[in-house]
Amino acid sequence: MSADSRDQFNVETPLRCPICGGALKHTMIRTLGSVSPHTQWQLHAGECPEHGWFQAEVVGRPPRDIFSVARPFGASRRLVVNGQEVYQFPTVWNDAEFDLRMNKEHPVDPLDAQYWKPRSLG
Repeated sequence: MSADSRDQFNVETPLRCPICGGALKHTMIRTLGSVSPHTQWQLHAGECPEHGWFQAEVVGRPPRDIFSVARPFGASRRLVVNGQEVYQFPTVWNDAEFDLRMNKEHPVDPLDAQYWKPRSLG
């Protein structure tokens, strides 16, 4: 699969800066493959002009964490927020009720922005 067919650039994504909540620039979505006939495995990435690059992995459900990265689809980077080193930003999806997370009859839209918010911004 060529990079052209699996990468989308400057596209809309529910991913926001986990520090300030602002919209990201230079957004990208990379499709990593199909987990099932109806489920895509994707990485969403984007750049906050003030806080740098972030990415989140989506596999059929909203992401559990948002990571600060050195570059899109790259390695994690060291980030200090309010004097604390932060490796990942857990999202509010982790706090969703079990019945909601496991509901197979009415699954949650994995791109529903309300579940992509970091716990600190929820």
